[in-house]
Parts: sequence; C-alpha cells; structure tokens
Amino acid sequence: MAEVYTNKGELFSEDRLDQIDTYEEWESDKIEKVRSKLEDLFEKREGQIEEGLEEMETRYYWISYVLRALDFAFSVAELTPDYSENVDFRPDFSLFFTADQLRAAIPHRGEREFFVHSLGIMRAIGWGDSIDEYEKDGESYNVAYEVDQLVRSTGVEWGITTNGRTWRIYHRDTIGLLDTYYEVDLIEALHSNDPDAFKYFWMIFSPEGLGGAGDVQPVVNRLIR
Repeated sequence: MAEVYTNKGELFSEDRLDQIDTYEEWESDKIEKVRSKLEDLFEKREGQIEEGLEEMETRYYWISYVLRALDFAFSVAELTPDYSENVDFRPDFSLFFTADQLRAAIPHRGEREFFVHSLGIMRAIGWGDSIDEYEKDGESYNVAYEVDQLVRSTGVEWGITTNGRTWRIYHRDTIGLLDTYYEVDLIEALHSNDPDAFKYFWMIFSPEGLGGAGDVQPVVNRLIR
C-alpha cells in the first residue's frame, strides 16, 4: 500500500506504527461505518469543493460534518485564557469524547478549566490552502505557530490543523519544533483501493484514537515516542 500518512520527525515511533494493525481498534466495526459516511459526504460536497471553499465554508460544510461522523462532541470558537487583542485567534473546534464532558465544561468557558477534559483543539483553514502557511487579507500566517499558541494557552495535549483534505496532528511537547507531526491525506485514504488506508486516519483522528475507551490507553499515547 502506498502510505497515505506522513510521520514527520517521528512524532510517533516508526516501530509502533508498523505494528498498529495489531491494535484491537484496528478491527473496530465503527471504521467502515465512518468511512462510508465520509465517502457519501465527499460525493455530496464535491461540486462545492471544486468551486473552492473558503475558510469558514470548509469548517461548516466539511470539517464539522467529518467530526460528527467520527462521533466527537465539540465546541466552536471557544475563548482561550490568553485571548486578547494581541492573540486574537481561537481554536476553531475543541474536541471532547462525550457530550457529558462538553456540558460539564460549559460553565468554565473562557477559563483553562474548560479544556481539562478536551481531547485536543483544532485550527481549520480553507480547502486546499497550504497547511503550513496561509494568506488572509494580504498577510501570511503560520498555522503551526497558531496551533502552538492555542495548545499552550489551553493546556491540551494534542493540536490538530486541517485544510479539509490534509489532517495533521501535533503534540504539545514537540509542536514548538514545527516539523514534528503526523498527517494523513483524508481524501486519498477514502479513495484508496486498499481498504486499510482509511484506518490510518481513523486510528489517530477519532475519539478512540485521541481519547481511548474505558480503561484503554488512547492509540496516540501508545504510538508516541
């Protein structure tokens, strides 16, 4: 199989990635259900995507639906403790394993405590925009730098950035390096002739991948170097 993922800077142990197909989650019956939903979503949105989706459109028409298909509970554009005129960006999505955890966090909006049970935060840009830098109002912005600031402000362990197609995850201990991450081309994974290709997305970017289930350690924590 042509690899649909990139493990830049070995965010995850290559040896453990080679053994990921031995993890119990690899055989989850949820994977095919999610893949089917996302294939249907892409078919529905393909015309819009070809015309070009701006940042807000990418979040609304694609990413929010992907997160629902994955079964995340999530909040949009939460204030961070360090939000100010100088740091005027927020996480586009704050991810939670369950709706109950999100509801419990709501009284703490604007505080670091809101993010205590968050699985991670996301920064989403326009479809097809460079996932390293993007242009807005004639200025260039570094996406990884923004995610780094949000991870530090909220105290979460994982930061995700996506342009809808490419999904990239950073860990708070190495995000400052800007070149240590794991990423998957979601569309290539969906359209691959190899049925296992999509699993390399789901195993990391699902609630089970980021948060585990029950007493099971999250997949990402088992893979981290």
